[in-house]
Amino acid sequence: MARSSLSPVDDTAPHRALLTVEENGVRHTFHLDGAVTIGREPGCDVLLTSPTASRRHALVAPNGEGWIVRDLGSGNGTFLDARRVDEAHLPSGVAIRFGSVPAWFEEEPEAPLTSSQRIQRTLTQTLSIQPAKRTRKKACVACLAAGIVLLLGASVWHRQCNSRGRAAAPPADAPRPASVAPPAGG
Repeated sequence: MARSSLSPVDDTAPHRALLTVEENGVRHTFHLDGAVTIGREPGCDVLLTSPTASRRHALVAPNGEGWIVRDLGSGNGTFLDARRVDEAHLPSGVAIRFGSVPAWFEEEPEAPLTSSQRIQRTLTQTLSIQPAKRTRKKACVACLAAGIVLLLGASVWHRQCNSRGRAAAPPADAPRPASVAPPAGG
């Protein structure tokens, strides 16, 4: 397989994932934040003991859009849903096999967004060009400051309107002048 046909590996995962491996009836779950190597070699991130697994058997890694599995030239192969693969996209919930070692891959659900993250996502999705991270923070702060200024301005305006209305009408508890009776015989 030519090196140029391989998907680029990205160290930053779109979100975390779980890899569950079962050996000798025991399941182990690994939380994935970035690329991990799987095999029997002690330097691998996910260490296997099965003789059907190669020393450096496979790589599971984010590639910018999701996760991939890449066979690293293993003798007994890497399988996705019983199909041998050299490299493949990993959909959540897929069954993998490293030699005869079964495994399952799942993407972790995203954590609920805070209100500022929701606003930021809405703003960046409506803009045709996504601003840089620093610019996003500055834009969020500017929008928040503008909102506060608008609220303060509306509050001051409302108070001024109420005070003008009170000045024009006499207060409810103020004594009223006695009405003068019209002259008799007029």
